[in-house]
Amino acid sequence: MYHKNRPVKTVLTMAIALALSNSAVQAQEKSKVDDKKVETERQIETIVVTSTRRSENQQAVPLAVQAISGAQLQQLGIDSFEDYIALLPGVSSEGQGPGKQETYIRGVSAGRADVRLAGIGGEPSVAFYLDETPITTPGRNIDLYAVDLQRIEVLKGPQGTLFGASSQAGTVRLITNKPVLDEFSAGGEVGMSSTKSGGISNKTEGYVNLPIIEDEFAIRIAAYNSTDGGFIDNALSTTQLPLTNPGLGGSVPSSRQVVSNATLAKDDYNEATHRGVRISGLWQINDEWDLLVQHTNQQLDTEGSFEYDPSISTEDDLNTATFSPTAGDDKVDLTQWTLNGMLGGLEVIYNGSFTNRTFQGNTDYTAYIEIGPYVPYYTCSYPGYDECFSPVMTTSEQFETERVVHEIRVATNAEDRFRAIGGVFYDDQQLNTLTDFNYAGSIAAGFSPNFPIPGAFTNTDGSARPPGVTYFNDYQSDREEMSVFGELAYDVTEEVTVTVGARHYNIEMGLMGQSPFGQRASGPEADAGTNVDSRLAGLTPATISGTIYKANIRWKMNADAMFYATYSEGFRGGGFNRAVGTGGIPATFDTDDVVSLELGWKTTWLNNTLRFNGAIYNVDFSDMQQGVLDLSIANSSFFDNVGSADINGVEFELNWAATDNIDLFGSFSYIDSELTDIPNTLVNITPVGSNLPYAPENEGVVGARYYQNIGDFAAVFQGVFKWTDSRFNSLVAADRVELPSYNQVNLSASIGKDDWKATLFIDNATDSLGQVAAGSADNVFRVSPTRPRTVGFRISYDY
Repeated sequence: MYHKNRPVKTVLTMAIALALSNSAVQAQEKSKVDDKKVETERQIETIVVTSTRRSENQQAVPLAVQAISGAQLQQLGIDSFEDYIALLPGVSSEGQGPGKQETYIRGVSAGRADVRLAGIGGEPSVAFYLDETPITTPGRNIDLYAVDLQRIEVLKGPQGTLFGASSQAGTVRLITNKPVLDEFSAGGEVGMSSTKSGGISNKTEGYVNLPIIEDEFAIRIAAYNSTDGGFIDNALSTTQLPLTNPGLGGSVPSSRQVVSNATLAKDDYNEATHRGVRISGLWQINDEWDLLVQHTNQQLDTEGSFEYDPSISTEDDLNTATFSPTAGDDKVDLTQWTLNGMLGGLEVIYNGSFTNRTFQGNTDYTAYIEIGPYVPYYTCSYPGYDECFSPVMTTSEQFETERVVHEIRVATNAEDRFRAIGGVFYDDQQLNTLTDFNYAGSIAAGFSPNFPIPGAFTNTDGSARPPGVTYFNDYQSDREEMSVFGELAYDVTEEVTVTVGARHYNIEMGLMGQSPFGQRASGPEADAGTNVDSRLAGLTPATISGTIYKANIRWKMNADAMFYATYSEGFRGGGFNRAVGTGGIPATFDTDDVVSLELGWKTTWLNNTLRFNGAIYNVDFSDMQQGVLDLSIANSSFFDNVGSADINGVEFELNWAATDNIDLFGSFSYIDSELTDIPNTLVNITPVGSNLPYAPENEGVVGARYYQNIGDFAAVFQGVFKWTDSRFNSLVAADRVELPSYNQVNLSASIGKDDWKATLFIDNATDSLGQVAAGSADNVFRVSPTRPRTVGFRISYDY
């Protein structure tokens, strides 16, 4: 009889035999001196992390934290959001391209929200930080380029006590290299690559560290310009309003305009360019106080669709069909500062930041003609729908967010038997969105310009929208949080430490705005639509508050082995529905919560040449938030709490410096997720017992690195193999599909001498097509793919 757990046992056995690990192994030299000889042994790199808000050896931290050092990032060729997520089993992402991604850890996911354009949604379940600054944004991650980083830390499991609301499933932290006071250094990297059936990619990046005042002040500057060439083609196509559109109600127009995308059809349509600069200044005020100020400016320009349409594609020819220009301009300015010092024997840290992010772009929305119930009304003659005009539809999106964060932490001496860390956190966010839905045929159909609703909040100046804008979303959402948090640790014995923590939060949220639709009337009276201000009157703003807890026990069995057990809680705040009152849609959706139990271990073997870390966990995921666009309920997207789930998993990583010349590395994740309860909900959810979306049962990475000296040169050869099991994309029954499993192989060879290194690489050497994410928000099923086989080179220099 088939046993459910047999696959994981088999894979675990194979994985241990192959000596997997997640982090690349770095060679360290350690000398042993006795009376007769000096012996050199290679060891695994020690990485210091700050996942507990203190600097600690990764092996001493009693939580599941995977850290990738700056040297490893360079060896693995990681410089983008997708790159570093792809190599972490148990961590997945989905979305519609750069800057429009969601990340999931350990299967804590309800799947794609189907909110492609509204700019209004729930909070993410995974928090992103740049150093000490939270940079998480609902529905649109800040896709920072990974330049001049000291390391990336991925903290798995709820981190809410120290990192707040969006750390429900985990936290990803990008830790930058800081200015060095007494040392000049500079370096950089250039590279170029070619993607099969795609375009040319290139990158240039560099940094310089400048001591300005000896032992007192230094600055560090990092800059980059990187373009990822496209590989999805915009295929030559024609379209017209289909007779099956529900809005026709059986009417058969005598004419329907046919439109071609000939002026937009092109190969390698999905191109993305990151360009930016980060400037840091470090002032050593005195022996006890220092101030770090840092500013990051980045612009991300995208063109085309980053999803392909399987119905018009093959594995070797990925295509989409769009009929209006699709592009985006995403700008981020982030200023952050950290004051660190000692006061009365206590370490005091003040972090502050100001973030301004703006996005402007256009997205083709023509596929909505298939299902949009009001499309004939807006694009055909009326009444009768005898003549139908251009079916082309475009959205023009404007998105701006401003965020101010302040945090003050106080910590006692980390060496004390009883120690504490705690503080106060303040976060003020404002998000403004304005999305115009332009129906090209509406002008010929006799529609007048669309006006805002008088008295409702608007991001416009109150005048008419441009011709053709038959509908627009115009909203402002606000979120203000004040939290108090802390953790207390006590060394019961030299081997056993108990830690307890809590965070009390008070969050005030508000939503105001409107969704006006056009009419054939002229003048300001053409202002019909949904006045959300009036529908939510007396309900917004609203306040949520609560307390989450954490408890941990750590046992240091000896210098090479540590075991821990953790109870932790995490949450995401709720929100408002702009479609309230339509089809029974509730005004608000509630907070969803997780409770996690985790048993973990961190061990080193064979004189620190072998490292074996892992964890077993259970997650209770309740009141899951799900975003839905269901035209049988409402003509706009909404959120609802759709059920509870149980997640059981195991994960581990091994690093092995097998010989003086060979490192083996890899990791493995097993997730068993199950929907356990479905409440009374408007949404047709997949049955109890179903797996959660984007939670592959098995996922892993295996790799090897071989070092060889060739004369005066040092050569490194590397291979990495990754496999991802099949997984589903949604809990919503109508949208749910199973994405197939896939494998990927990356190969590289480097040679270097002194301060320079050259690398040849082949990513996805077997040219396998991986379906990373999928959905059909506007009735066309689209897939986000892995990049096809890419061959290129990198040359780096450090002075």
